[in-house]
Amino acid sequence: MKTKESRFLILVITLTLLAFGQIVAQIVPPVPKEKRSRIDAERQGFHDANNIRTVFYNYGMVGDYPPDPGNVDLSVFHSVEVPKGSGLNYTDGITPFVLAKVRLTSGDSAYIMETGYRERQEQSPFSTLTMRFEPRPGYFEANPAINRGRSPALSNDPRTWPSSWPDKDASWNGYGNGYFGKRPAADQESFTVMDDDYYDKWRTLYYPDYRDSTRHGLGLRVEVRGFQWSNPQAANVVFWHYDITNEGTTDYPSAGEPENIIFGLYMDSGVGGSQLGCDGVYESDDDNAKFDTTTGLNLVYTWDNFGHGVALGNRCYPTGYLGYAYLETPGKPDDGIDNDNDGITDERRDSGPGVLIEGRDAILAYAAAHYDTAKFSAFYGPITQRPAVLAGRWWTGDEDMDWVAAADDVGEDGVPGTHDPGEGDGIPTSGEPNFDKTDKDESDQIGLTGFQMNYINNPGGNPDDIVFFRTGRPPHPDWPKELFERWSNPNPSTHFDRRSGATNITSLSSLRREPLRSRQARPSALVLRSRMVPICRSCAQQSKLYRQFTMQITSLQFLHQLLQ
Repeated sequence: MKTKESRFLILVITLTLLAFGQIVAQIVPPVPKEKRSRIDAERQGFHDANNIRTVFYNYGMVGDYPPDPGNVDLSVFHSVEVPKGSGLNYTDGITPFVLAKVRLTSGDSAYIMETGYRERQEQSPFSTLTMRFEPRPGYFEANPAINRGRSPALSNDPRTWPSSWPDKDASWNGYGNGYFGKRPAADQESFTVMDDDYYDKWRTLYYPDYRDSTRHGLGLRVEVRGFQWSNPQAANVVFWHYDITNEGTTDYPSAGEPENIIFGLYMDSGVGGSQLGCDGVYESDDDNAKFDTTTGLNLVYTWDNFGHGVALGNRCYPTGYLGYAYLETPGKPDDGIDNDNDGITDERRDSGPGVLIEGRDAILAYAAAHYDTAKFSAFYGPITQRPAVLAGRWWTGDEDMDWVAAADDVGEDGVPGTHDPGEGDGIPTSGEPNFDKTDKDESDQIGLTGFQMNYINNPGGNPDDIVFFRTGRPPHPDWPKELFERWSNPNPSTHFDRRSGATNITSLSSLRREPLRSRQARPSALVLRSRMVPICRSCAQQSKLYRQFTMQITSLQFLHQLLQ
């Protein structure tokens, strides 16, 4: 029988800020109200293409909590179930969050925390509706006679695709809206779009887009993608990828102001499910969580205190760890610091092609003058063996030197033979493999910068009463403000909560404040992208994952050891 120590389930989160750069060269008009989020567009789907099965929702939540937690039917309820078919669930829900400090027209400050979660949200003061991320229409087939499962769009089920995509031209009709282009790269890819328009509490005091007084929240649009491969090396992996775009006219921060926006994930632990287990405790009430930034993985992980959970036909099923490792985090491309210690300073994923340098000696001479080549080689392998160096043609915008025309010059749709823009021109184009948006290493990443444990139940003490809005109730009258100030404190020792749990807990992991510019105001608007990967592996062995999510399945690389 496997023990708690022999199994490790990990959700690997990668977060990146991607600048639009030259992509957004003209003013983008406001999004009409009818094309923004709607509650009647809510849908649920399932990722089940490999050893992990989980429900997800197109308002941003992965996993769920059953309506009758003590008597749940595990044959149909799947909340990061591993292994598929066992009935053993690992979470009560996961959502990304955005936390910002904004100045109201009254002169006061407000702390706005936006999530896609099922609870702990504030009701709008202008209606009975809950303020949270909600889905935009048009990104799934709405006709239930065609899309019988009423699912969000899935790459392996054309019945879920709309007849046309709101963000694509007619050449995409009849294709899935894939991250890698028209040709599917994963065995299963989901695609949803949501926004924060339901956050209308401040609608008379804050306007994220001065052109449209009906636009609420922070003016954000979020694209969410999930990916699964059935390849044995990825059979225990699901990637979740988030693109957060500022559609308004407000920069975060405004010119001359301190950085005022934080990105991260909220995780509600539920290792082993929610029912009464063999240890005499409901399985959501005996969890713990910790973080580890020392291994290079930026890891947050949670586990069941007794090492047991409830599965189909077994109330004493051995559990593992559930972790969240930030493999890719927001980059900071303008601080003059090599934040990710890869020998490159201020790399970015909207750089454009840069300058062409030809000849091996000329390439190495340029790199010696601009890179720390010792660090570069330690991170990527010998610089003399990089694909661009071997090819003798290097475009400097491909900072990590892995784009080569012979293999990668397929155009912006990522598919060879379609004669789309950029194909066969000998110049790297965003959308092609190993360049800009499809190359995570072209980002000066900063890593995990905060962790907060929260007690839902707290035997022997007071619960933390975590919510995503101001309540005025002591001892935490304004959780968004408290979190923002804690993670923004110049003293880094305040950023990480080192308490232990062994009860009903949730946790938040954050990344350092990073700019999110207006895509309307300037061409350097930024996008947050995150990916999340569940995997079940021995915690005493190296885990095989994708180091580079934005490449094809054949591009497998190794990570460092997860846990000793």
